[in-house]
Amino acid sequence: MKHLLSSTAFLVVNKKLASEIGLNETVLLADLISKEQYFIENNQLNEGYFFNTAKNIQADTSLTPHQQRKSIKKLKALGIIETQLVGIPAKQHFKVHELRLLEFLQTSCENNANK
Repeated sequence: MKHLLSSTAFLVVNKKLASEIGLNETVLLADLISKEQYFIENNQLNEGYFFNTAKNIQADTSLTPHQQRKSIKKLKALGIIETQLVGIPAKQHFKVHELRLLEFLQTSCENNANK
């Protein structure tokens, strides 16, 4: 019962980011950052990359595979993430560009301040 109230039972998203890039993209990014942190803590990053499966992402976020593909495409176009297929069978690996994300957040905050 306690797991229902733990922090891992909730999605935390940045509202400002969601309004700028979309809710699904922000949910996916939050999940990827959480997964990345797990790999960092377990010293399992490979040149900044970590893997996550569509099935696992759907279980954690409720995003369908189609929504995931669309969100990944947008995050890649914004330069916030990179992906690569690795291994046999191929697993999708992700790399989150923290500096690009910070630049994007700073720019969007400055644009909103100027409005």
